[in-house]
Amino acid sequence: MKNLRLTFGIAALAIGSFAAFSFAPISTKAKAALQEFYVNPDGSRGEPVMDENECEGENPRICSQEYDTTTGLPTNNKIHTGERP
Repeated sequence: MKNLRLTFGIAALAIGSFAAFSFAPISTKAKAALQEFYVNPDGSRGEPVMDENECEGENPRICSQEYDTTTGLPTNNKIHTGERP
């Protein structure tokens, strides 16, 4: 009888530990997938920047900027002005 009680006690601890971790809250802050893209003349997102952006000149128009690829929206970071050759 003592062995049966010990077995049930260990089983209860194992099940309790498993249940505690199974229902633990999941982090809701997913890491955003950020990538730099060229900006088309009409302001829409263009091709991705592969190595370094090729934006040159004194043109005030946005040439490339960083986008959040999960939402498709610009992050307003890494904004480069100029013209793409």
